[in-house]
Amino acid sequence: MSIAQLPRPAGRDRRVGARRSERDRLVALVTQIEDDRLDVAADLLAEIVAQQRRGTRSLTTSDLSALRRLGVHEADLSESTALPATVRSRLWERQFAEDSITVSEASERLGVTPARVRQRCAEGTLLAQRRSDGWHLPLFQFPEGREVRGWASVARSIPQGTPLLLVERVLTSPSPRLATDEEELAPLEWLAQGGDPSLAAAAVDDALNRLP
Repeated sequence: MSIAQLPRPAGRDRRVGARRSERDRLVALVTQIEDDRLDVAADLLAEIVAQQRRGTRSLTTSDLSALRRLGVHEADLSESTALPATVRSRLWERQFAEDSITVSEASERLGVTPARVRQRCAEGTLLAQRRSDGWHLPLFQFPEGREVRGWASVARSIPQGTPLLLVERVLTSPSPRLATDEEELAPLEWLAQGGDPSLAAAAVDDALNRLP
């Protein structure tokens, strides 16, 4: 029997088949990405290839989440290492633009003038990020489309410059300092149920100081 006639190892065939299946799956996922997000997806894939050449072959949990927001809905995407900060920053900028409102939109939502909204952004009683076209306010501070009672004092307790992703995580995560008879509540839930704003502010401050 010649070398060419020797049977190939079954394990190798399985690995080749698995790689082909993964490539087919990737192509199928790419075709589902919306046109206005193709540029970000292309950058992500280019960075993955660049990292691969440097010996880094995985994505962080936040990067995987970003991929899912781009239309890649695969439950088994769970590897972890890091993509460059520039790509993560671009993903965050895109997501923030989608999940925030302008001063004029906020004024309609709150029933006040745009000038009052800008004043509150400046004094810190509303969370906002100043951009080239003015203030943008993250929507997570308006659960169910409204401002909950006591939010101004909680917002003021959040240090200026705190990453809004961390702030959202803290505001929507149950806190042991905000416990009722039945369960622990997230700060925004606590306020929505009429809880003491000073306790919510203290819980937020404590959580932010404990974050890595």
